[in-house]
Amino acid sequence: MSLKKQIILRYNGVGHVRFELPAPLCEVSARTQIKAALRALDGVYRVSLSPGSRKLSVRFDIAVCDLKVIARRLAQLVDAGVGQSGRVPGRVGIVGGRPFGWLREKAQEAGETLAAMKIVAGRTLKKSPRLLTPARERGFIEFFNDVLVLYLIKLHWHLITQHWLRQPLRYRYEWMAVFYLIFLLVRSRRPRNV
Repeated sequence: MSLKKQIILRYNGVGHVRFELPAPLCEVSARTQIKAALRALDGVYRVSLSPGSRKLSVRFDIAVCDLKVIARRLAQLVDAGVGQSGRVPGRVGIVGGRPFGWLREKAQEAGETLAAMKIVAGRTLKKSPRLLTPARERGFIEFFNDVLVLYLIKLHWHLITQHWLRQPLRYRYEWMAVFYLIFLLVRSRRPRNV
């Protein structure tokens, strides 16, 4: 099978695509050529290739670049013979000297996500400074309380129906916790006349 047919698109999101590459394209020489060629594309701001898992991740600006341009460039690289010359059979090499490379990349991604969230939150608060009025805040709290209760019911449904109902005395502490949580939920719904 040709190398082009072995390249598999694993994820296609807004501004982010991931491919699974065949082993020859993960060799050291092919890796550097692929990274350099993709970084040279307009709009691509990060390319990471993990040789151990054979995954290529590309982050790009959707206003300038898209999946078709990236796929076309990968196809051009394979047609040009990247990953076919001087290949030594065996394990795919992993770059030495960077044992915490994966961790650094994840920390960088988390930092970028946090920076983006700060920008979005700042813009949102500038547009509507009274986003959290007391009535809305109470509505948010009630909504998330309901979500939490439904999640806890879903999580414990098997235990409730198969064990707790059949042996209520054995599971009396669980029932006490359930009644206390229901009490708190009902009490939080009462209108406050302060």
